[in-house]
Amino acid sequence: MYTLGVCAFTHDSSAALLHGSELVGFLEEDRLSGLKHTRGFPELAVQALLAAARITTSEIDAVAYTFDSTLYALGRRSAERRPGPRRRRDAAVTSYAQISAQHRQTLVELRRRFPNATVVETPHHEAHAFSAIAAAGWRDAEVLVVDSIGEAATTSVGRWDGDSRSLTLRTVGMDTDSLGYLYGAVTDHLGFRMRDEEGTVMALAAQGNPSRFRNLFAGVLTIDGEGLHVDPSYVRQRVFGDHGERLTARFSREAIDRRRPSEPLTEDHADLAAALQERTTDAFGVLCPPTALPLRVISGGVATNCVAIGSLRRSQPTTEQFVPPAPGDSGTSLGAAVAYLLRRRDELASIPSNPYWGPDPELPELNDPARSTLRFEPMRASDLAQECARRLNEGQIVGVYRGAAEAGPRALGRRSIFADPRAEGVHHRLALRVKKRELFRPFAPIALEADAGALVDLGSFASPYMSAALDARPELRSIAPVVVHANGTARMQTVGQGDEPFVEDLLAEFRRVSGSPVLINTSLNAKGSPTVGTWRDALDCLQTMDLDALVLGDDLVTRA
Repeated sequence: MYTLGVCAFTHDSSAALLHGSELVGFLEEDRLSGLKHTRGFPELAVQALLAAARITTSEIDAVAYTFDSTLYALGRRSAERRPGPRRRRDAAVTSYAQISAQHRQTLVELRRRFPNATVVETPHHEAHAFSAIAAAGWRDAEVLVVDSIGEAATTSVGRWDGDSRSLTLRTVGMDTDSLGYLYGAVTDHLGFRMRDEEGTVMALAAQGNPSRFRNLFAGVLTIDGEGLHVDPSYVRQRVFGDHGERLTARFSREAIDRRRPSEPLTEDHADLAAALQERTTDAFGVLCPPTALPLRVISGGVATNCVAIGSLRRSQPTTEQFVPPAPGDSGTSLGAAVAYLLRRRDELASIPSNPYWGPDPELPELNDPARSTLRFEPMRASDLAQECARRLNEGQIVGVYRGAAEAGPRALGRRSIFADPRAEGVHHRLALRVKKRELFRPFAPIALEADAGALVDLGSFASPYMSAALDARPELRSIAPVVVHANGTARMQTVGQGDEPFVEDLLAEFRRVSGSPVLINTSLNAKGSPTVGTWRDALDCLQTMDLDALVLGDDLVTRA
């Protein structure tokens, strides 16, 4: 039996394919299309997964979609009751009916594309939850889902019981009462792109003082045992498809005016970001009270807020705060597929305990014209790790495109750029000449799990997916200050034994030749572009970015 999970016609489209209970692969469409956060049907991802399984669309038995159109009625009723201007309320109610109709049309499209398949809908927050539960190994867990919106729900809490194989979810945020909607609104107000640059705002927050706008955000977002509540006098009611400003004139009067993207960043902007981040961290603390269970899984787009996750780890050291590698909407294609398998066949899908869920990529043939302008040097994996470590120790910057791709927004060793954090000027070179992004944004460190505890406060749990900002220890501040953010944290990736052999060898060899246990790890892409998904994209990075070398499969590639 083949089950295809599909996230389509919303941002971050993706596909996941199961054969029985085994994962064939998971792919995000933007990796292949080159269009970041693409919203269309994941045509290229589906083609790649079918090719990996050597099947056609007619052999798909079930297609699980990551939304449930019937639940938009709940959002419509919630919108009808919200206070605020009547015109805006009427537009919100109408938009719920329109998007419900769009999703019903999506089901028609899926049945046309997969004529022999059963097509089922999955409530969006359940798809988020199951993606995390499956990636965590189906262990008993507290569950938190927090995003901008899924049908009508914006925040859900619950529990997964492994013995009874049951998930209970309770909605504690609806419609505009949304942490993700608020964070996106302030991201836009600060002159950054919503649904793309919230991470930039999180980085900017470390440069500011939250006290100036603390009282403002306490009024904008109230948090209690019943959930989250956003004051409509500050935040306009949600209308699907409206790309206008989300915040009201009152917010601008009591905070600062909206910044144009071309305008310089000031202390005011950093202070506003800091207060927003502080309130977000507060919200996570209320939504995640201490639990007797050893595991909590957290999913949804807001789960990528590594500052809030790091705060949870510090406040609840005996609970593992597990964020899957793809917590955003792209991961819901996997969640929908495993939910279908569980509910229709009572089977638990087997998801690898590492993040490398993509099928093995194609690589250029020996006679491919792309090789004519570059130097390809084939090597054994161990020799490749040694050569890269030598180059890194000399201050070179090396990209990696090797093996099945990691899932999610963060490069975890297979679509990465590595650099020595001790190298002179490395932060400026990476930010301005390689990644072409803001200098205040930090780069993440990577170290072997055995070494990482001396560099950051890991507590009792590893950090394989870069999901938490952890307190930096004095040794890390001493040997690699460029990976320590202004708030004293570092978003460490730990590499355990057997997690990724090439990266293990690279880190071990780098420590041998340099005496340092840590490297910089950032994604193989430039600002505004998705992480590379094809070997041609990887070679383009070598030729257009300030990289010294690229690992492409078992070849070391340099410019001729």
